[in-house]
Amino acid sequence: MLSFLEGQIISISDFLVLECFGIGFEIAMSERDMEKLEVGEKKRIEVSLRISPEGPRLYGFLNAAEKQIFSVLLKVPGIGPKAALSILSNMGLASLAKAVKNKDSSPLLKVPGIGPKAASRLISSLQEADLGFVGEEGAGGDGVVEALESLGWKSFQAQSAYRTAKEALPLADSSALLKACLQILDRHA
Repeated sequence: MLSFLEGQIISISDFLVLECFGIGFEIAMSERDMEKLEVGEKKRIEVSLRISPEGPRLYGFLNAAEKQIFSVLLKVPGIGPKAALSILSNMGLASLAKAVKNKDSSPLLKVPGIGPKAASRLISSLQEADLGFVGEEGAGGDGVVEALESLGWKSFQAQSAYRTAKEALPLADSSALLKACLQILDRHA
């Protein structure tokens, strides 16, 4: 199965076209992710292949955490790929985890296509899912994520780097974690 594609961005419209070895792949992505991309840029895109009655479709993500949340969202009854991308386009991972933790469906009601019943179903279904990787740990309770965001990194980038650094250095203090996060982010920039 496909895990990621790496290549040059050919076009960005309703979907991304990524050229890899002379083949152009159409990849549906969240608006939030596509806004961070530029035509001509070389990029690695995490992908998820989904088969529907219309045929196979690639869905892309800038990091593994969003890809994992996408898969979790698809397990919720009544949520398909389009709705899952809409949620990712309109909410950050930390906001989604916070809404689930607080059992608050109101942030989901701001997502186009998500009504009160779907929002309530999402919250109750996601209560059982493992969102810990974007919840308290991802929030960077020691201020590391907030520091990275103040330096200009996007929330999802900061959370992903924090999680990776925390796994590698579980006993490190916040300054060591911040340094490790910056090294991780510089490698992926």
